Amino acid sequence: MTVPEPLYDYARSRAVLVGVWDYEHLPPVASATRNSLDRMTDLLQGPLCGWPRSSGSPADRLQVVRNPRRRNNLPDDLMRWFEEATDLALFYFVGHGRLYGDELCLALAESPLSGSAQKTTGLRFSDIREALEESQAVTKVVILDCCFSGQATLPRHTLSAPAITELTHCSGTITLTATDAYRTAWYEPDSTSGRPQTHFTRYLVDAIEAGAVGHPHGVSLEAAFATASAALVRDGKPRPTQSVRHHAGRLVIARGSAGRPPADQDHEPGEQGVGTGPAHQDVDELFQAALALELDWDAEAASLPRIESMYRAAAEAGHPEAMTRLGMILEGRTQERLGVTLPGGTTAPDIDGAMHWYTRAARLGSSHGAYFLGLAYEDHLGNWPEALTWYREAARDERNWAARKALTGLEDRLARGLGPLKNAGKFKEPGHSAHHQDREKGESVVFSNRANEQGALVARILAGQAGPDVVATVQSNFGQWMRDHWGGDQNLALAVCVNALAEACGGIRGEWGTLSDKEQSGLVWFFSLLCLPTRDSVESDATAFRKQVRDGGRRLADIAHTANLLRGRP
Repeated sequence: MTVPEPLYDYARSRAVLVGVWDYEHLPPVASATRNSLDRMTDLLQGPLCGWPRSSGSPADRLQVVRNPRRRNNLPDDLMRWFEEATDLALFYFVGHGRLYGDELCLALAESPLSGSAQKTTGLRFSDIREALEESQAVTKVVILDCCFSGQATLPRHTLSAPAITELTHCSGTITLTATDAYRTAWYEPDSTSGRPQTHFTRYLVDAIEAGAVGHPHGVSLEAAFATASAALVRDGKPRPTQSVRHHAGRLVIARGSAGRPPADQDHEPGEQGVGTGPAHQDVDELFQAALALELDWDAEAASLPRIESMYRAAAEAGHPEAMTRLGMILEGRTQERLGVTLPGGTTAPDIDGAMHWYTRAARLGSSHGAYFLGLAYEDHLGNWPEALTWYREAARDERNWAARKALTGLEDRLARGLGPLKNAGKFKEPGHSAHHQDREKGESVVFSNRANEQGALVARILAGQAGPDVVATVQSNFGQWMRDHWGGDQNLALAVCVNALAEACGGIRGEWGTLSDKEQSGLVWFFSLLCLPTRDSVESDATAFRKQVRDGGRRLADIAHTANLLRGRP
């Protein structure tokens, strides 16, 4: 039996994995968090990564910390563990993430729902950053699977690579997070899976395991993250984020394994399919390389033609996902997301070219191709029947959450006579919309999301039955809510509220997408004033808010108009 070569010098490396699920005050996530910690541990200790199995000894190179109660000596332990690492230092956390002001706190078992005790009981990200910055490890890796984990990728929080890295072989640092700075992370409930996991860990480990199959050189963190990120976005999960300094993304996290990649779906006659032989491997590697360049964008605009040419080569060889990504570039979606233009200035979108590649991808069974084809029919042609056809085709893939949202949103708008989205292009075929009908009447909306004092007071104000004392009480309640639950950070509170409310109201493809920026702003302000949502209740509050608006037969635009009148911004 051949013993595989080690990937790292384990004697000079250290990995610390922390998982928390036995919370006293926060919502339970027992099964998903525990299973994710176990799966990450199994990956590192398995044949792909090869870390020595932990025996529970303080001298172990891989420390697994389960359900720590409080912060206590944990920062000191991290400092001690990582100061011994000179090759690789890796930190992983799965559990609840909390924000106190601009501080990301990893919630431990005794962490409260709110208040300053979040910082004294929880593990602060600054504790992790300081421990790793003191370490002499060549490569430093942070993987955070929790809400608001993207805070760790913001400039003020990112790990700083010492200046010596410019002169030595140090490869730098990489931080991978489950979501962006102001969004919650998702997990699988017990009822939907025999072994529920958090989505980010599951997709990341899946990508590492799949990337190792048939690739003798192994899989890098950068490639695994790119694959996981694309799959999460495809399936409608929160988009993960990353921060990379120097060449840490090239770290080979898992060695290659024997075997061949699984066969793709059968292709239709007349289309060139992707098989499983060496040619397929080359095409898929070309696609993955282009995807990694796109998702980890850190280059001049001149690099975009290179990415386009790589996608085009893979698409012409029959790779359906490359066809979809090529279509996105031709349509201009990629440039808009990256904030760049092609050399020579703005290039007009090639809608016909984009739809050609979307159509080919959809015919090869790509739900992403079908989804973007539906978007093109709706946004550029105003052809709603065709858009519905392709949304329904894409939504057959249960993982394509975005397609299901687009389908539901369009069906709902058509049923309610709301017409096109505010950002839709000038249609070649006129729509039949009553989009602006009765928009400016400005009639009062009596609405209370909660049967509580705040809702009743707001309803009295809207009905014109409140004096200055009632208005002062509502304003006082709002200020107290902001201090108690959001640390006085109104920008943070509204950023979280807008994400939750947009999601509850159909997203950019639903009724939310028909509102102007001013209407969206007014609606978010009214929602926060009326419901006083906390970090833990904001999503359920937004859902309840939307349900009452819908049940009352009102349009969001009417509520928003009244809200703007109420705050003096007609």
